[in-house]
Amino acid sequence: MRGRSDGSEDRYPVRAAYRAAVALAVVGLLATFGALVAPLARSPGAAATPAAGRNSGSTSTPSTTVPTSPPTTATPPTWLTAWATPMDFNYGVAVNATVRDVAEVAVSGTSIRLRISNSWSGVPITFGAVTVGVQQGPTAGAAVLPGTLVPVTFGGGSPAVTIPARQDVTSDPVAMAVHAGETLSVSLWLEGSAPVSVHFCCQGRIDSYGTYDDAGNRTEDPTAASFPAVAPYASTNMRWLSGIQVAGSPAQGTVVAFGDSITDGFRVAGDGWPTPLQQRISMMAPQDQMAVVNQGVTGNTLTVFPPGNNALGDPDSYALVSGGLPGLTRLGSDVLSIPGTKDVVLFLGTNDIWFGGEDAIPPYGSAATIIAGMQSVIAQVHAAGMRIFGVTLLPRASSPPGIKPVEVWTAADQATLDQVNAWIRTPGNGFDGVIDMGAVVADVYNGQCNPDELFGPYNSGDNLHPSVAGQTVMANAVPTTFFQIPEAPQLPAPVAVTPTPGCPGAVLAEQAMALAQVPTPSPPSTTVPPTTVPVRHPTIHRPATTGSLWWVPAGVAVAIVAAGLVLLRRRAVLRRRRRRAVLEQRPGVRDRAPGSGADNVRTSDGQGPGVRPGTPGPAP
Repeated sequence: MRGRSDGSEDRYPVRAAYRAAVALAVVGLLATFGALVAPLARSPGAAATPAAGRNSGSTSTPSTTVPTSPPTTATPPTWLTAWATPMDFNYGVAVNATVRDVAEVAVSGTSIRLRISNSWSGVPITFGAVTVGVQQGPTAGAAVLPGTLVPVTFGGGSPAVTIPARQDVTSDPVAMAVHAGETLSVSLWLEGSAPVSVHFCCQGRIDSYGTYDDAGNRTEDPTAASFPAVAPYASTNMRWLSGIQVAGSPAQGTVVAFGDSITDGFRVAGDGWPTPLQQRISMMAPQDQMAVVNQGVTGNTLTVFPPGNNALGDPDSYALVSGGLPGLTRLGSDVLSIPGTKDVVLFLGTNDIWFGGEDAIPPYGSAATIIAGMQSVIAQVHAAGMRIFGVTLLPRASSPPGIKPVEVWTAADQATLDQVNAWIRTPGNGFDGVIDMGAVVADVYNGQCNPDELFGPYNSGDNLHPSVAGQTVMANAVPTTFFQIPEAPQLPAPVAVTPTPGCPGAVLAEQAMALAQVPTPSPPSTTVPPTTVPVRHPTIHRPATTGSLWWVPAGVAVAIVAAGLVLLRRRAVLRRRRRRAVLEQRPGVRDRAPGSGADNVRTSDGQGPGVRPGTPGPAP
């Protein structure tokens, strides 16, 4: 049948084509969007799955694909030490008693383990029960936050543990989340009687609480009622607890500060330089942090002290009565065996010089023996896969009046110290880096130039141990980039100082402090980007996307075709309108009424159906 000349034959087919074009455009756009977004919606770290036998990803429908290789075992958790202290003394005997030690963890974790030591007892010791909880508050003493006490087990589930003489033990993992800076309370019930291994330290804080003898098991009592807040039950000596380890931590690892009383925090309530160093590191993002554990022992030497000879005149060896095992002897237990350790800071030697000079036991305390001891430590630490950094020995002088016991520091002692420090500062000595604490606390500020003495505000008063201000400056001198983390912010300067112009010691101090400064970014430039400090972020592995990218060109092609159809429909509509406008100007043009099946004849005068005047009727 012949079509109409008014273009109305295009209306319905074109409308259908238009709808189809719109549908195709939507499909194309959705396909393109899905191809781009789908890879990003997958779980980070998921590996690309082969097309054949691919799991749908649903957690409710397991894959039936037979694996081509044996399944891998679950990766064991990575443990790092968040707090530690070395046992260095035997202090009394306890009988059927409970002790409650308090310790602050440096970094967070999702579970913990405890390390308990019997290293200073010649007999086995049995703990019938052990619990751990959160201390109720910084001034709560032995009180534990109600509802936080958790039992600790050993050897795969036993609530009791027997530790052989001179040994230690690590507990089973405890499903207990801990936060950085949180103080934990660890309670241990001693069955029977045994000597008490302690970390002997510093006046000014309480680290351990104990019950009376025969008080029995109080490990599940969160109150402080059973723990007298008076000496010797409340003590500055940490009893038996020697480490807290965490798993599931974002931190990068552990730094061990291996030193003597200066590191231990003697005369500053146990807050040696590791404490402010941890404060610096804790100001950074959790994934950039490390735990700094203090393995300092008051009176400690680096090299082995000859038995039966010591400055105190005791018949027993010095290690048994005061200074703990020498650094070379305790290196394995207090450094190399600490889980998560990546870096070691060695700060020993000054006591070797003083005891060697005081007792006149050549060659003990000579520069050669001390350097040889440091070289041995360097070799052992490197063999264990760790980095090690040396610290220069601090300036010191004879004890001032009123300090007991009197310690005399001679010119010969100073000459030995200078030789040791010169070797530490010499490149190629084996250290992975040098921290010149000896320079930064010297009396080389505000017009003074006495590099062999402590700067007045940095002196605690005995001419040997730094004050809180001195310990803070020492911590500020540690370049945290040595530990492969970003440079930590500096703590506020405790004292206003100006390096003395023209003083060689002041130059050394400025150089040492400059190593630990965060670089200042340069102003933005149109040609050279500003210098920034690299920040470590967790790597996110994304799966391959080649399996779905073919939808991108396909979707684009569909969208283009759809757009073409839309344009064709638009041209048809415009063409029909033009034809209608032309035809309507002619008289007697037929038109179809929308929705009717009959033809209407419109006369030129606007009248209804009929024959135009003057137009012949249809032929008979």
